[in-house]
Amino acid sequence: MSKLIFLGTSDAFNAAGRANSCYWVEDDQGQYMVDFGPTALLQCSRHGLDVDRLDGIFLTHLHGDHIGGLAILLVHLQFQVGRTRPFVIAGPEGTRDRVHMLIQSAYPSVLVTGFAFDIDYVVWDVPGEVETLGRQVRAIRARHDRLAIATSLRITSKTHSISFSGDTGWQPQLAELVDGSDLFICECTNLDGNYWGHLSVEEHLHLRDRFKVKTMYVSHLSDLSRDAMAKHAEELNLTVADDGMVVELT
Repeated sequence: MSKLIFLGTSDAFNAAGRANSCYWVEDDQGQYMVDFGPTALLQCSRHGLDVDRLDGIFLTHLHGDHIGGLAILLVHLQFQVGRTRPFVIAGPEGTRDRVHMLIQSAYPSVLVTGFAFDIDYVVWDVPGEVETLGRQVRAIRARHDRLAIATSLRITSKTHSISFSGDTGWQPQLAELVDGSDLFICECTNLDGNYWGHLSVEEHLHLRDRFKVKTMYVSHLSDLSRDAMAKHAEELNLTVADDGMVVELT
């Protein structure tokens, strides 16, 4: 069985009072999270999730609302938890440097004294596939800010495939990546398709049939897109995600 918990479902600006989009995943091989923004540690605590159980974090890209909580997480694991086993941070090229910049800005002394646990960095092959933490992760370049090194991910365990659009505008490669997934978490930030770097309600109305997946949720929502998608969810055969929702795959 696999389980996904929506710890955050908002855009970068905590729209509608929701946390930044991030996801806790449990399967037969352990636990990992996808993205870890500024509100992620708070949400883990709020939902009774022990972050020391995490084997690692899989990052879709390097914008602040997706990585902004990593420095606090690592310091929490060091001083509050006393972690000793290795921790994996997997992401696009540049992840190690960006995480070091976060730590340098927030807790520079930790880089001098060091961590009591190993931090193992894994770099996505884009486009391509890598194995990490016993799972196959296929990545493509997302249609988003190029300096954020944005990717869309398909993560396959022994039992299920879960796909994440990350932040992206429409491209046919996204439909190809997620084809046949057991669960697809797709962004829906905007009302219309006037901005190339995010998907919109308008585009989902025209493109939903392109996503051949078993179960689909939309996340990374603004105030306006959340309300609008709720009106179309049934006809589009998808669910509008909300903080705290749990999806179980059997």
